[in-house]
Order: sequence, then structure tokens, then C-alpha cells
Amino acid sequence: MSKRTVFTTITALPAGITRETVTETLHNHFEMIDLNPLVIERHPIKAPRKASPEEFHSIWYHVVDKINYFPGYTGRTEFDVCFHDLNNGLQTHVYAPLGLDIKDKWTLGGTLPHEPKEPVEIGLGVPKDGLWLREDVDMRCNIVATSFVKKTLKKAHGTLVERLVEKAHIRETELHNHRLGEQHSNSILSYYSDPRSPGMGTPMHSPNPSQPMHNVNAYPNAMQVHPSLDHRGSLGKVPNSYSPPTGGMQQAFVDPRYSQSTLDSRYSQPPPDPRYSQPPMQSQDVRMMDQAYNPVELPSSTAPSKPRTVELDSLSAQSRRS
Repeated sequence: MSKRTVFTTITALPAGITRETVTETLHNHFEMIDLNPLVIERHPIKAPRKASPEEFHSIWYHVVDKINYFPGYTGRTEFDVCFHDLNNGLQTHVYAPLGLDIKDKWTLGGTLPHEPKEPVEIGLGVPKDGLWLREDVDMRCNIVATSFVKKTLKKAHGTLVERLVEKAHIRETELHNHRLGEQHSNSILSYYSDPRSPGMGTPMHSPNPSQPMHNVNAYPNAMQVHPSLDHRGSLGKVPNSYSPPTGGMQQAFVDPRYSQSTLDSRYSQPPPDPRYSQPPMQSQDVRMMDQAYNPVELPSSTAPSKPRTVELDSLSAQSRRS
């Protein structure tokens, strides 16, 4: 003889846990099965023949529980269970031996501080602020084992919810640190990509064509940047017509007194340093250089050539006599 038992358990979730994190955990079937302290084995299976038409297309698993029936004696219980995801929760249906049938529904409800308030169900102790997790159990079991099954189920699911909350805390911490890292990286990238910031190696450019680009040639030299300084380094008077460039490709004002064409020629090149300059060459040095590179030829009437001529003439006269 079986008995139907229905009970509801509501657990208030601590602050700092978002709706998305809890929903993600509820829709992770392996994680929901592993959070149950009774489970020692699980693997997915196809829908059994006994599945109803609505449950045939759900996701099915074969689960093995280790149950402590009484002190000193434990046993294994194998059963099939189907999972069906909802927008705000999860539905499960357990087909266990001895006619045990458990329909479980997990629902995430409540409101966050930035969300509008909603009316809550009375008589169940539903929190009026913050998120909460509701479990509705519809169980059919042998009348003899109903009390034991209900006690075991509540204890196991209580541990499951505690682990789920801790898992949500860990997940929220990871997401928070990840968002901080992204914000830090984006701030660095935006700093170096901003044309107004002097980024390391970043060219000064304007991403918007409608905005004028900074003219790097507006100030070719220091004379044009500071027209109040003349080429001698003394302070002069700023002309009344001087005005800095207003932006775009407009050329800066150039004082004609200090333009390159009007500068004195003696300032176009620095004067030579007397310490390193050479004195002009004298005429005597020029003559010495000419003698060194242009040797002087001896005249034909010199002493060495005359004896040679006389000797030739005497030889010719003797030949005629003989």
C-alpha cells in the first residue's frame, strides 16, 4: 500500500548571489547529481520504455545511491531519473525500486534590490527580500518506508542546497574577478588608444575624420614656437597680429622678422672656431710646396754635359785622320 506525501522547503539565498549563477547550476544536471551526498555513480541513458510521452524527450540518467538504512548497515539503490529544465528552475522525476516515485521541482524566486517587488505566497515563510530557492516534493512510497524516505530525502537535499550556495559563491567570485580584469585591460587599451593621451609608441591621430588632426608641422622650429625670442636669444616684443593655431591643418603664425629668408647671412652658419681653424698659407710656403712637387731641370750648359761633348768631338777627329 503506497502513500502520497507532499512537502515544500524554502531556503533563503545569501546576498551577493545572482539569479544567473543559481539558474546555471540548476541547469547543470551532472553538477546537481554530484551535489547530492548519496550519489556514488551516474551516467546518461536513453529514455526507458516506461517513460511518459512528455518525459520521453527529457534527459535521462541512471543513478546509484548509497543509503545508510540503520547504523552499521548500508545498501545500494539504483534508479532512473529524468531532468527537465525550466526558465526559473528544474523538474526531476525519480523511478526507484519498491514503487518509490518522487517528483521534485526546484524554483528560483525572490527579488533583488534593483528589481520591483512582487507579492509572495503566504503560509510558507517565503522571504520578502532577496532570492530564495524553493523545492516542492510530491512523493509516493510504501506506507511503512514513507517516514524513512522523507527524512533521508530532506537531509540529502539540505546538504545539496548548502553545496549549491557555496558553489554559487565561488562562481560569483570568479565572475567578479574576471570583470575586474576586463575593466582593467579595457582601461589600459582605451588610455593608449585615446589620441589625446601620450601613449607609448601611439601615434597622434584622430579616429573621427570630422575632427581635425593635430598638425605636427605647425611649429617647424623653436623660432616659430616662441616668436618672442629672437635669434640672438634676447626678448623681443610679440607682434599684435600673433595668435596660436586654433586646430586642424592651419599653419602657425610666422613672424617675418625671424623667417629663414630674412635672417642675417652671418647667422646662417656658425662662425669658425679659431682653435680648430688653420692660418692662411704664406707665399714662402707656396714656393716650398712647388719645389717639393715640381723638381727643377738642370740647364744644358752645366759642367757634366761639356766634357761629354768634347770627348765625342775628339773621337770623330781621330777617326778622320786614320
